[in-house]
Amino acid sequence: MKVTLVMPARNEEETIARVIAEVREHFEGAVIVVDNGSTDSTAQLAGEAGALVAIEPRAGYGRACEAGIAAAPTDTGVFVFMDADGSDRPGDISPLLRAIDMGADLALGDRKGTGVEKGSIALAARFGNHLSGLLIRAFWGSSIHDLSPLKAVRADALRKLDLQEKTYGWTVEMLAKAARDGLQIAEVEVGYRHRAGGQSKVSGNLWASIKAGYRILRTIAAVVASGFRRPSASILIGGASGLGLLGAFGAWIWVQAPSSSGVLVATWLLAWPVVLLTVGAGIVVSAFSRRNRWVSRNP
Repeated sequence: MKVTLVMPARNEEETIARVIAEVREHFEGAVIVVDNGSTDSTAQLAGEAGALVAIEPRAGYGRACEAGIAAAPTDTGVFVFMDADGSDRPGDISPLLRAIDMGADLALGDRKGTGVEKGSIALAARFGNHLSGLLIRAFWGSSIHDLSPLKAVRADALRKLDLQEKTYGWTVEMLAKAARDGLQIAEVEVGYRHRAGGQSKVSGNLWASIKAGYRILRTIAAVVASGFRRPSASILIGGASGLGLLGAFGAWIWVQAPSSSGVLVATWLLAWPVVLLTVGAGIVVSAFSRRNRWVSRNP
C-alpha cells in the first residue's frame, strides 16, 4: 500500500529542513508538511527540502492533520503522522508499518526504553498519557499507554472513524474511537528526543498544557457519551440513587437542625457532587456492561 507521511508544523523553521532530510533516510513515500499558520519561513524551507506543502491557516493539530490527509495522493493506503520538531525518530517509522502489514489497523508509538532521552517528555504530558490510557482501558478495554505523535493508521480505518476534534484532542479521539469500534491497535516501542529547536506549543506553556488536558478529557467524554443514545438502566439507576441519597441527607439534616440557616447551604454544596458521582458511576457501569456484551459477541 502507498504510504503518506503527514507532519503538522507551526513556526518550525529551525528544525523542518533537518527533519525532512532525516525522514528521507528512512522513508520513501510522499512527505506532506502542513504549515499551520506559521509566521516564519517554515513553509518555504519545507518546500525547498523537497516536501509537498499544504496550507492550513487555522490553528489546530486536528485541522492540520485533516489538511494533510486531503492533500495526500488519492491512492494512499496508510497515513503516518509525526511531529516536525525533531523529537520523533524517523527510523521508528518502519516498525510501525510492519505492525500495519501484520494486520493492525492503527500502530501507535509507545515512547519507552533506552531510546527515550531523559526529560524529553514533560511531566504534564506523562500524566496526560497515563490518564488517557487508563480511561480508554476502563471504558473499552484496549491497552494504550501513550498518546505518541508518531503513529500509522490505515486510510480506510481513518475514514470510518470520522474524527471531529480540530485541536489537541485529535489523537485521543482517534484512539478512543478505534478502541470503541474494536479496531486492531498495536503499540510499538519507539524512541523520543528533545526537540531540535524552537519552542513547544503545549508543554512549554502552562495555559496551553491546561487547555490541551481539558481537550483530551472532553474528547474522551464525548466518545463515551456517543454510545448512549438512550439512557441505560445503569445511568438511570445511578441518577435515581443520587437523588435518593440527596433526599435522605436533606431530610436527616432538616430533622437535626430545622431552624439552621446553614442547612440550605450545606445541602446545595453536597447536591451536585452526589448527583454527579452517582450518575458517573452509572455511566462507568454501563460502559463496562456494553464492552462485555461486545466482547461476548466478538470473541
